[in-house]
Amino acid sequence: MKIEQIETFLMITETKNLSLASKNLFVSQSAVSHRLRSLEEYLDCELFIRGRGEKLVTLTQKGEEFIEIAMRWKALWNETKQWALQESKMSLNVASIDSLNTCVFSNLYKELIDSSSQDEDNHSIILNVSSHWSRTIYDLIESHDIDIGFTLNSLKYPNAIAKPLFKSRGVVISSTSSKYTESVHPHDLDTANEILFSSIPEYHMWHNFWWENNQNEYSSVDTVSLLFTVFDLEKKWAIVPVWIARVFEKFYPIKISELSVSAPEYACYQVTNRHPKPSKLKAIEKFITALEDYMKEEVFINSVQ
Repeated sequence: MKIEQIETFLMITETKNLSLASKNLFVSQSAVSHRLRSLEEYLDCELFIRGRGEKLVTLTQKGEEFIEIAMRWKALWNETKQWALQESKMSLNVASIDSLNTCVFSNLYKELIDSSSQDEDNHSIILNVSSHWSRTIYDLIESHDIDIGFTLNSLKYPNAIAKPLFKSRGVVISSTSSKYTESVHPHDLDTANEILFSSIPEYHMWHNFWWENNQNEYSSVDTVSLLFTVFDLEKKWAIVPVWIARVFEKFYPIKISELSVSAPEYACYQVTNRHPKPSKLKAIEKFITALEDYMKEEVFINSVQ
């Protein structure tokens, strides 16, 4: 069944006249008759009653019933044609550890999601963001289940490429009523009141060096939301990347102290597959361009310094 057959049928039902139908369709009357015969042969039923040499036609019962079907068929054809002409919307799956999603890249995601809702030309990215542990992110990159990942660890995987994006120092956060000054030495920190928060092996080594005899005294949490929840306890302190501290101080009355003996820096890595899906190349390129622009913005620079 072809669209010109459907259009011819609908024009004949409207005009009730083969000659007028051919005129409106800008084709010969013989072409109209041929299309009609082909459609009836395809459907295996007669749609019109017409006498030899007569231009006027009358719908059969089957013809009457077919009108609604033909109209729906034409509408679906037009919708399909419109869809085929449109450029498909780009979708991208992004994963990061919880703290980077929450404290560093949330404004980037917001900008991309907002532009997607306002872009009517299908040039925007449909963004799907999730939070995972670093090793899970690498596994998902390897399996092509995500397209871009952000972690604090550079791990060895066959097809995962880790690109350094930025580094940030660790700082001490504590209650505004704490005894800690603007600069503190590790020996000044009481591990009995520590909330351990870190996801890089280098920090754990540094931590063990300074507090090797106190390893069973501290509590620990593994997400930013949990850290925020427990930090209303007056004497508690934690060493965190400065970008967590910057977000923290916007919502909670905390004190930020520098370490007089620097802890290992927190390096953020962008992770992608060595062989990305061809269908995702445009979306990845657009996301990385947006990421590069975002990293030049004051809101980003202030959060990681």
